[in-house]
Amino acid sequence: MAPPEQNRRQRDFRRHPAATYRPPAYFRNLKTTLWSVIAFAAAAILYVVFWFVIAFGLRNGAVEWAETRRQEGYTVNYSGLLLNGFPFLMRLTLSDPGLGYPASDVPWAWQSEGLTVEMRPWNPWRLTIMPTGALTLGLTIGGEPVTYVGLADEIAIGLGLAGGWPKSGELTVSGLNLSLTDENGDSGESIAVKTMRLQALHDTADDADHRTVTFDLHLQAEGLETPAGIFLPLGNRVDNLVLDASVLGAIPAGRLPESLAAWRDRGGTVEVPRLEFIYGPLIARAEGTLALDGDMQPIGAFTAKLQGFFEIIDALRKQGLIRSVDAITAKVVLGALARRPKDGGPASLNLAITLQNRTVFAGPVSLLKLPAIDWNELFPTESLSE
Repeated sequence: MAPPEQNRRQRDFRRHPAATYRPPAYFRNLKTTLWSVIAFAAAAILYVVFWFVIAFGLRNGAVEWAETRRQEGYTVNYSGLLLNGFPFLMRLTLSDPGLGYPASDVPWAWQSEGLTVEMRPWNPWRLTIMPTGALTLGLTIGGEPVTYVGLADEIAIGLGLAGGWPKSGELTVSGLNLSLTDENGDSGESIAVKTMRLQALHDTADDADHRTVTFDLHLQAEGLETPAGIFLPLGNRVDNLVLDASVLGAIPAGRLPESLAAWRDRGGTVEVPRLEFIYGPLIARAEGTLALDGDMQPIGAFTAKLQGFFEIIDALRKQGLIRSVDAITAKVVLGALARRPKDGGPASLNLAITLQNRTVFAGPVSLLKLPAIDWNELFPTESLSE
């Protein structure tokens, strides 16, 4: 038990004003605000440092990518490179960018007035690439160089990065119109896209077997016009196209022809659960499977519902792709299989479409012989990354 004198001193200390003093409320609020400002300033400084580190990494990555492509034989050009977008966006703007591959057997080149590459600081694995201004596209068609120039309302490429290959990608195009130019100016021929959206998802698993989906593709487009030199029997315009496709089995890294051969040997196939298009008088809906045969040529089997098939047969006959006697036989056989609605609408046909030995069969009827694909000529040096 404490002595009385000690108890008295303790009571006196508690009654002393200094023992119970508390700073005024405004002083406590000021102290809290000061610490908040210090914490915010420190976070802001760290964010600025973080932004510049990531932004310059984006810039350096673009420069290194360009140099690597040049070493592979591509031409990569730009006249200026600007980095901006702080604080919530990283934007790399290139002036007069261009990309081409003159060493190919079918040389090509692309050029635009500008190009922007955008990325959010908190998601550096997602890039958006947007060409801007006038576009120039050089192609080789039929062994002859051609040049298309024009504009687009929108072209945007979104990439989800993961290793050597993008994990995912999305291409959006609207209002694209490129006109063929020659010595007399605009020739009237064009490449056009009213709207298009292409989505792709890639699985990089190397141990995927022939039952595993390694690549998914979805395409939806309207108002497509292809170059005049690309043969299509009913003209170069496709009014509507929808495609869903999946690649089963891993395509190994390496030069593309050898990679495709290895994929084929492991049982790789392409599943097409949905294919719809309107092309001239032909309206088609189909689903099926594609693969490569021993000669690296496509083979496949589809079930399809068609309208306008008689017009297609006539067009193939006029193009000299099928003989007149074969056209008559096809009309008789397929006409017997056709069904016409009770309301008098156009006849429709449900049948199997097969591709074998480069020949397209509609049911039992041989329709068209396709040219052989030389993968080494199409892709002499291109390879798939790890």
